Amino acid sequence: MSNLRVAVVGAGVMGRYHANNYAVLRGVDLVAVADPEPQRRAEALSSFDCRAYRSIDELLAAESIDAASVAVPTSLHFAVTKRLLEAGVHVLVEKPVATEVSQAKELAALSKRLGLVLQVGHITRFYRAVQLLGERVRRPYLIEARRMVPYARIKDVGVVLDLMIHDLDIVLRLIDSDPVELSVVGRALNGSPLEDVAAAQITFQGGCIARFLASRVAPDAERSLVVSEPHQTMRLDFAKEPYTEIAIYRRPDATSETGHVQLDRHVVHEENPLRSELEHFLARIRSDAPPIGTLEDDLRSLELATRLLTIIAGERRAVLA
Repeated sequence: MSNLRVAVVGAGVMGRYHANNYAVLRGVDLVAVADPEPQRRAEALSSFDCRAYRSIDELLAAESIDAASVAVPTSLHFAVTKRLLEAGVHVLVEKPVATEVSQAKELAALSKRLGLVLQVGHITRFYRAVQLLGERVRRPYLIEARRMVPYARIKDVGVVLDLMIHDLDIVLRLIDSDPVELSVVGRALNGSPLEDVAAAQITFQGGCIARFLASRVAPDAERSLVVSEPHQTMRLDFAKEPYTEIAIYRRPDATSETGHVQLDRHVVHEENPLRSELEHFLARIRSDAPPIGTLEDDLRSLELATRLLTIIAGERRAVLA
C-alpha cells in the first residue's frame, strides 16, 4: 500500500507537534503545512522539508492529500474541517470538534455520508493510565477531576472547552448513565471575556457525583483524577509527564486483622500518546482499526460542556429532565 499523503492545517504549538510526529511515522508522507503567518510557514519549510501554504484553499488547489490534522484556533474548527471533508480528505481535528453542538452534528453527518474518517483529538483516550482506569472502574460513586495550568495558550474559548472537556470526556466514558443535575460557576479574570476558572458538579442518574475544577490562572500546573468506588479509590496524577502516577487505596475487608487501608502504587510510562493517536487515525483510514471513542462520544462531551457554559452565562443551577 502506498504512503498516505498528509497535511497539517495550523502550525502553532499543537500543529508543530502533529507535524513532528507525522514526519517520523512509517507509511505516511507529510507533504504540506498551511498557516497564514509567514514565520510559521518558514519554520515548517526548514523543519519538515515540506511545502507551506497561506491558506487551506491554496493547499487544496496545489496538493492531492489523503488526510489532514486540523490544529487551528477552536473557533475555526468547523469551517476548516467542513472544507476538508467536502474535498474528500480524512480529518483529525483537535478537540473540541466545534464550538456548537449543531456544527458538530453537521460534521458528523457529513463525514458519514462521504465515508470519511473524522476523528476528534481527545488525546487523553490514548493515555495508558486512562485506558487502565476504564478497565478497572465498575461502580464509581464519587469522581473528582482537577486540571489547572498557569496560563491560557488558547484564547478564543474559555476554560471549559479548553481544559475541562478532557475530564468530561473521561468521566462520561466511566459512567453508564445520564447526568440529571448540573451546577457550575465560572469566572473571567485579567480582563478576559471568557471564563478562566470554572468549578462544576454533576450528578448522574445512577447516583454518582462528579466534581470538576479547571483553571488557566493557577500558580502551578495540576492534572489529577480521583475515582472512588465502594471497595477502592484510584488516584491518577498526570502532571509528571511522561509518567502517570497511580495510587490505589483498598478498604480492608472483614477478614483483615489490622483494619488498615492497603495502598498500591504504580507508575505508567505514557510513551507519546499523540503519536499513538495519529497512528490510530491512520489505521482507521486504512480500515485496520475500530475507533477508540466514536463521534457520538464526542457529541456527548460537547453537549455537556455547552450545557455548563449556558449555566455559567446565566449564573444559575440546572435540573435536567
